Amino acid sequence: MTGLRVSDFVMFAPVGDNGTVLALNTCYGTAAELSEEPARQLADGDLSNLSSALLQDLIERSVVTARSPEDEQRAFSRELLRRGRLARDVPPRVYLMPSYDCNLKCVYCFQHGIRRTTPSVTMSEAVARAALDHVEAVFGGESRRSVTLYGGEPLSPDNHAIIDFLCGSARERGIRLMASTHAWNLDQYEDLLGPQGIEALHVTVDGPAGTHDRLRIGPRGARTFDTIMKHVRLALARGARIRMRVNVNENVLDQLEVLREILDADGLLADPRFSAYVAPMFDTKAHIDAGTTVLSKSLVGEAALATRLGSSTELAAAFCGSPPIYDKIAAMVSGLEPLPSVGNCCYGTRTIVLDPRGDVYPCVFLAGETAFARGNYLRRTPDQDVSRAWVDEGTLRSREGTCRFALYCGAGSPYDSYSHCGSTLTPSCDCRDFEKTLAGYAAAAYRRRVAKEPQPGT
Repeated sequence: MTGLRVSDFVMFAPVGDNGTVLALNTCYGTAAELSEEPARQLADGDLSNLSSALLQDLIERSVVTARSPEDEQRAFSRELLRRGRLARDVPPRVYLMPSYDCNLKCVYCFQHGIRRTTPSVTMSEAVARAALDHVEAVFGGESRRSVTLYGGEPLSPDNHAIIDFLCGSARERGIRLMASTHAWNLDQYEDLLGPQGIEALHVTVDGPAGTHDRLRIGPRGARTFDTIMKHVRLALARGARIRMRVNVNENVLDQLEVLREILDADGLLADPRFSAYVAPMFDTKAHIDAGTTVLSKSLVGEAALATRLGSSTELAAAFCGSPPIYDKIAAMVSGLEPLPSVGNCCYGTRTIVLDPRGDVYPCVFLAGETAFARGNYLRRTPDQDVSRAWVDEGTLRSREGTCRFALYCGAGSPYDSYSHCGSTLTPSCDCRDFEKTLAGYAAAAYRRRVAKEPQPGT
């Protein structure tokens, strides 16, 4: 065949410990598994000496192409717009905030500045009913409707009455409830946990006790790790599902294997209702505006985190990467249909946040930043298409450059852009770093897939 070349959208990621290399096409979301020698040849642009069967497979996976660079770029633009259109019609993630208050003092919390300047407000039953009315309008005829309780800390001692009311009212409406919680007070909500109440929890830890207790500080300086882990086991015993987020800085990254051993010893990694992922800590707008560098000095980029996961089968099997990016890469590695998303995080997935004052936001990290409020559900003024408009903005933001990774980086975190530039529109992704992120997460997803495959003779 003449006129063939390696696609401009292909990168090569070493995976596993046996010399396997993945050729990944970041336009079409395809992957080809190669041994070292053909991968080296392809990386050098050399198509000679490839078997006809391998060459045909590489053409079918768009690793090798006859298209011109200009045709490929046009195809990439069409694919970006296609996924952006699909993202507009995915059912939204809906978050309901009973309060902005929180009784922990996590040193890196992005809401500290908001809580200092915002009067404390707890959602009343009347406001909760109006919020659920709006939720029903948002979901329309969708059969699967779920809401995540968010904060602040939704499951604080002061919120029990309104959470009890929300559980009953949501159940009557056929709305499923989850909660994003620090789990410090979870024992006070035992009666509401499980399939008939709050059926799933998103719980955050900051590594094992040695790092966690210095970062996630309880009332009167209390250590929180052991209590949170006890409450995780309590929730599982009640039939709730647990999704654990591990916030990572350089110290947590060094202790990730220790945390994995704790989760394994507790039997959590073997429990099908438990899963965990890692995500990098990020600097907050309040810290940046104040010129505070204590947090930023300990931060690690997502590339370092991805590289660490990709280098260890045990870690890759225990932890997924940060979902907005990792999930897209894992789908590519597994040969699944590309996810219907372009922008990063809330810029790529329809999101609606309802706060206790009635304000509607398109991003969880921007809730309370009133410049981003998109109407008010109490005054019946929210734009019903607020989440779609936000996704459209994220898709356009990803189109601004010609980066071959745009479908996976989504132009970077909009909150990071806002923190550093004062606007969410400025891309925040470094393409050189992101190539390392993609390679690391691809290796991690490959290791995770292989680790879960049945072994011969079992």
